Amino acid sequence: MIKPYKIDKENLIITIPRFTTRNNPYSEEYHPKMDNIIGIYEDEYNNGLAYRIDMDYKGKDDQYTDYFFKLNGEKEEFNEMCKDLEIDAMYT
Repeated sequence: MIKPYKIDKENLIITIPRFTTRNNPYSEEYHPKMDNIIGIYEDEYNNGLAYRIDMDYKGKDDQYTDYFFKLNGEKEEFNEMCKDLEIDAMYT
Protein backbone atom coordinates (compact mmCIF):
# COMPACT_ATOMS: atom_id res chain seq x y z
CA MET A 1 0.00 0.00 0.00
CA ILE A 2 1.28 3.43 -0.90
CA LYS A 3 0.99 5.79 2.04
CA PRO A 4 -1.04 8.94 1.24
CA TYR A 5 1.11 10.99 3.63
CA LYS A 6 4.73 11.72 4.45
CA ILE A 7 6.84 14.08 6.50
CA ASP A 8 9.32 16.21 4.57
CA LYS A 9 11.59 17.97 7.08
CA GLU A 10 9.12 20.19 8.95
CA ASN A 11 6.04 19.63 6.73
CA LEU A 12 3.31 17.06 6.71
CA ILE A 13 2.41 16.28 3.08
CA ILE A 14 -0.92 14.59 2.41
CA THR A 15 -1.79 13.23 -1.03
CA ILE A 16 -5.36 13.85 -2.14
CA PRO A 17 -6.64 12.46 -5.44
CA ARG A 18 -7.64 15.24 -7.87
CA PHE A 19 -10.20 13.04 -9.60
CA THR A 20 -12.67 10.31 -8.73
CA THR A 21 -15.47 8.61 -10.63
CA ARG A 22 -19.18 9.22 -10.57
CA ASN A 23 -21.29 6.30 -9.45
CA ASN A 24 -24.82 5.48 -10.48
CA PRO A 25 -26.48 2.70 -8.49
CA TYR A 26 -28.97 2.27 -11.35
CA SER A 27 -26.33 1.67 -14.06
CA GLU A 28 -23.19 -0.42 -13.82
CA GLU A 29 -21.73 1.14 -16.99
CA TYR A 30 -21.89 4.78 -15.81
CA HIS A 31 -18.62 5.78 -14.13
CA PRO A 32 -17.28 8.98 -15.74
CA LYS A 33 -14.36 10.84 -14.21
CA MET A 34 -15.15 13.85 -12.01
CA ASP A 35 -13.20 16.39 -9.98
CA ASN A 36 -12.72 15.30 -6.38
CA ILE A 37 -11.97 18.77 -4.97
CA ILE A 38 -13.66 22.18 -5.22
CA GLY A 39 -12.63 25.60 -3.93
CA ILE A 40 -15.29 27.37 -1.88
CA TYR A 41 -15.24 31.08 -1.09
CA GLU A 42 -17.70 32.53 1.42
CA ASP A 43 -15.68 35.52 2.65
CA GLU A 44 -12.10 36.35 3.60
CA TYR A 45 -12.39 34.30 6.81
CA ASN A 46 -14.20 31.29 5.35
CA ASN A 47 -12.65 29.87 2.20
CA GLY A 48 -10.58 26.92 1.15
CA LEU A 49 -10.87 23.43 -0.30
CA ALA A 50 -13.59 20.80 0.12
CA TYR A 51 -14.44 17.43 -1.39
CA ARG A 52 -17.16 17.20 -4.04
CA ILE A 53 -20.08 14.87 -3.40
CA ASP A 54 -21.49 13.24 -6.53
CA MET A 55 -25.24 13.90 -6.87
CA ASP A 56 -25.48 13.40 -10.64
CA TYR A 57 -27.27 10.07 -10.25
CA LYS A 58 -30.15 11.95 -8.59
CA GLY A 59 -30.21 14.64 -11.28
CA LYS A 60 -28.97 17.27 -8.80
CA ASP A 61 -25.95 19.57 -8.67
CA ASP A 62 -22.95 18.19 -6.82
CA GLN A 63 -22.71 18.99 -3.13
CA TYR A 64 -19.57 19.46 -1.06
CA THR A 65 -18.18 18.65 2.35
CA ASP A 66 -16.90 21.04 4.99
CA TYR A 67 -13.43 22.43 4.36
CA PHE A 68 -10.55 20.01 4.64
CA PHE A 69 -8.15 22.92 4.03
CA LYS A 70 -8.89 26.50 5.08
CA LEU A 71 -7.04 29.29 3.34
CA ASN A 72 -8.65 32.26 5.14
CA GLY A 73 -7.32 34.69 2.57
CA GLU A 74 -8.49 37.45 0.29
CA LYS A 75 -10.51 36.64 -2.82
CA GLU A 76 -7.50 37.25 -5.09
CA GLU A 77 -5.40 34.76 -3.12
CA PHE A 78 -8.24 32.20 -3.28
CA ASN A 79 -8.63 32.69 -7.06
CA GLU A 80 -4.87 32.22 -7.54
CA MET A 81 -4.92 28.99 -5.51
CA CYS A 82 -7.82 27.56 -7.56
CA LYS A 83 -6.10 28.53 -10.80
CA ASP A 84 -2.77 26.99 -9.69
CA LEU A 85 -4.53 23.77 -8.62
CA GLU A 86 -6.72 23.74 -11.76
CA ILE A 87 -9.92 23.26 -9.76
CA ASP A 88 -13.39 24.80 -9.95
CA ALA A 89 -14.31 27.59 -7.58
CA MET A 90 -17.70 28.22 -6.00
CA TYR A 91 -18.70 31.52 -4.43
CA THR A 92 -21.46 31.60 -1.83
